[in-house]
Amino acid sequence: MPAPDIIIDLVERFDRNIDSYKSGNYNETQVRNEFINPFFEALGWDVINKAGYAEAYKDVIHEYSLKTKDVAKAPDYLFRIGGTKKFFVEAKKPSVNLKDDISPAFQLRRYAWSAKLPLSILTDFEELAIYDCRIQPKKNDKSSTARIKYLTYKDYIDKWDEIESVFSKDTVLKGSFDKFAETSKGKRGTTQVDDAFLSEIEKWRELLARNLALRNSNLTNRQLNYSVQKIIDRIIFLRISEDRGIEDYGQLYSLLNGLNTYKRLQQIFTRADEKYNSGLFHFDEEKKRTDPPDEITPTLEIDDKVLKDIFKNLYYPDCPYEFSVLGTDILGHVYEQFLGKVIRLTAGHRAVIEEKPEVKKAGGVYYTPTYIVDYIVKNTVGKKLEEINKHHSGLDPESQRKLTEAQIKKIIKEASKLKILDPACGSGSFLLGAYQYLLDWHLKIYTSSVEQISNLFAKKAPPIYRTKTNDYRLTTNEKKRILLNNIYGVDIDNQAVEVTKLSLLLKVLEGETDETLNTQISMFKERALPDLSNNIKCGNSLIGPDFYDQMEMNFLDEEEKLRINVFDWETEFKEIMNAGGFDCVIGNPPYVRSQQIELYQKEYFSNSYEAAAYQPDTFAFFIEKGIKLIRKNGKLSFINPNGLLTNTDYSKLKEFILSNTLVNIIVDLKDGVFKNASVDTFILVTTKSNKNNKHHILIGEYYAKKHGNVFTPTNKVKQNYFLSFSKYQFNTGINSNSINLINKIDELTTSLEKIFIVKNGMKVRKEFVKDSQIDNRFEKFLYGRNIKPFQIDHDNKWVCYDKNLEKKYSNQAFRDRKIFEKVPKLLVRQVMGKDRIYTCYDEQQFFVDQSVYLLLPKDNQDDLYYYLGLLCSRLIAFYFSKTMADRKVTFPKIKGDQIKKLPLINIKNLSNKRIKNISYKSRNMTLLLKSILKTKTPQEKTAFQRQIEATDKQIDKLVYELYSLTEEEIKIVEESVKK
Repeated sequence: MPAPDIIIDLVERFDRNIDSYKSGNYNETQVRNEFINPFFEALGWDVINKAGYAEAYKDVIHEYSLKTKDVAKAPDYLFRIGGTKKFFVEAKKPSVNLKDDISPAFQLRRYAWSAKLPLSILTDFEELAIYDCRIQPKKNDKSSTARIKYLTYKDYIDKWDEIESVFSKDTVLKGSFDKFAETSKGKRGTTQVDDAFLSEIEKWRELLARNLALRNSNLTNRQLNYSVQKIIDRIIFLRISEDRGIEDYGQLYSLLNGLNTYKRLQQIFTRADEKYNSGLFHFDEEKKRTDPPDEITPTLEIDDKVLKDIFKNLYYPDCPYEFSVLGTDILGHVYEQFLGKVIRLTAGHRAVIEEKPEVKKAGGVYYTPTYIVDYIVKNTVGKKLEEINKHHSGLDPESQRKLTEAQIKKIIKEASKLKILDPACGSGSFLLGAYQYLLDWHLKIYTSSVEQISNLFAKKAPPIYRTKTNDYRLTTNEKKRILLNNIYGVDIDNQAVEVTKLSLLLKVLEGETDETLNTQISMFKERALPDLSNNIKCGNSLIGPDFYDQMEMNFLDEEEKLRINVFDWETEFKEIMNAGGFDCVIGNPPYVRSQQIELYQKEYFSNSYEAAAYQPDTFAFFIEKGIKLIRKNGKLSFINPNGLLTNTDYSKLKEFILSNTLVNIIVDLKDGVFKNASVDTFILVTTKSNKNNKHHILIGEYYAKKHGNVFTPTNKVKQNYFLSFSKYQFNTGINSNSINLINKIDELTTSLEKIFIVKNGMKVRKEFVKDSQIDNRFEKFLYGRNIKPFQIDHDNKWVCYDKNLEKKYSNQAFRDRKIFEKVPKLLVRQVMGKDRIYTCYDEQQFFVDQSVYLLLPKDNQDDLYYYLGLLCSRLIAFYFSKTMADRKVTFPKIKGDQIKKLPLINIKNLSNKRIKNISYKSRNMTLLLKSILKTKTPQEKTAFQRQIEATDKQIDKLVYELYSLTEEEIKIVEESVKK
């Protein structure tokens, strides 16, 4: 694409007057208005918001200095797509030498790195430099460090294609920017800001913990953790507030001079309490406050050096962080990891930092990506707000854009009643996402028309105000009102609760300055921040006070009672529960395996939850509890492990879901979500309803694009499927025809576990397996690879079966030899084949390893060749692949609980003829497979192979007839199962 006329004109004009522009008199504002703005408008960006979009939807946000004259100002432009940050542009006047000057490059990189933006631009129009901002900035970096492209104005015309292909709005929308960012990624020095900041505050924790333990010998373990967390939270809050212009810049830095550092810091904390009214700073008893004040940290002793070591690296130019652009989502990511560790006092009162036991068992902390949070919030909170809009303004989009004052009043009043809960809130990522959605929605409603804006400003206390740049923003008082009315959270970890509060409070202050804040404080005659103690609470969401009705109090020690931390929903959120419950329950509940749950807690769960029918993870209890906590027509959405979709252990839970809700969306997250985690997940969105009928759902497979973490559907999305399995299977790889066929199979059959006892093979050390029978302790032995359809391929392996070896080797586990000696029986390979479940007939007393299941008939009179034919059929393979198998794996494993649920037609329900037909063909197949192994000539092998293929088809045909399949249904099976 050739350069447009406006670019040619700009270049020629700049070249004609370059001496004038490069003089010190031509300032930054002039170059922005005359050259930089039209340059990016030529790239398709609405730089000055001609479209009149609300703040949340503008293409470009113009930033202005919010700090003292000695400190670098905020970046001049932030370019966005749909509210998502893409890149910064920092403007300078042409007299600045961008190619060689260190300061402008460091300034830009510092902002973009802190905001976690991959690329950003530095320009004075005469020069334009593109920087890779994933490389951590250091104050002594050269101007060329991390610079991946340098152009002058003379290059713009010839290289317009190159510029446009990456930075035009259209190509950014199409993903070209993200691809360019990925291909331009540096090999060295790339350090994510969240990783770096996590490392920073972990150092603070270690410094503070060790010093507090040393200087304050009376501190208990809990008090030490509390104190360290509070001090770190307060420092971060104040430092962010400084860079946002809310607090005096450098007040913490000033503490580097002089003695009694902590005493002077405590004075700053006390002033913050007077200004903010937040539980973060709460040192005295106050009326109408339910949470007790902090009586611990004001009495502490901390060495000056410890605090000064923390403060000295928090300021420009030594500090790489620009806190004004450090997003709450980034801070949440940092804290999620930070909370994975805890301080423990040793017997000598020395502080050590260690991973929390539950985190260690889980293999780490897994932070939910922002795009997942946004999707869940949009499909729960967004849908409820959409309902409110339609109720008061109708379905016409135009009428929703031009609301009357009366409509706005009704809409806002109804929206204020929405109650949104995360029952395992962690660092608060879902609550932050919901809160941001509410803020954007309210601003859009208030600014729906110029007429209504005028009406609002006529009020004594308008909910919005106008900035110096003529943008509209919600007042702090309005943001506080929304937060207190709508957002609720619970977590068993008190530190997580405090972090959630901190993140929400910082969100309230986002976009504010000292000037706007003081104006509003003066106007509303109250402190700047809300008290969140009634909204965000610490407790065990899953265990209520009835826990102690089921268990003796004296059974547990004091520490264990505190750890269990029972939570009474009816008391803690009395008004909400009396009104029917919450409107939205969202989140990423913890995935704690059943084996890791204390025995006495399991007993409670088994008495209190239908999901406890087997031994599920805690996420299953959270789903059930969440559904019980939402009111009629309320919405629940969690991200859960994929096991819930097809694992039959969760049948009771799925029955509970389908009986009490209408399933709206199931999203299979195909590429995985959590970094360094093997768990596969899906999103469930459901609506509380007592209509136990058709579930019209959107079933989709979704992928996180590698460039930019955009959450988009693939072309495999399926809509309006009827989900009603008798065994309550949720499967995203199934269509309505397959569902009907599976329902039909379920109605005709009984589960395998009613006909067979299913046993696992044994765990065997390699050195116990030999190529010959050395002595009478050795038995014929099979691995999973030796099991084939209708056939055992014994490769002359023998296992030493000696129970005394178990005592010698801790990782050796023999099974009872009786299960191997029982014949006849069927053997099933754990790994499914290409189009079959590999099953064979055993009459030789083979011993097998743990990759093989033994099917022991409950009735010794049954004809096992009949059941062999069923299990080796394409129909049973189809059923397994559609209801239980992991479809992302080419050869999925069959779990023990899954094989028990395979649908068989009991021999007792059939005529002798039908049994004999399938039994005869199966026996014949077994003989043919043995015979082909003995043949020598090619002609014989070909003849036997043809007989085998014909017999295989005959068995499938007999099974189709047995299960009463129509021609169409046979076609479904044949096309679905891999040939």
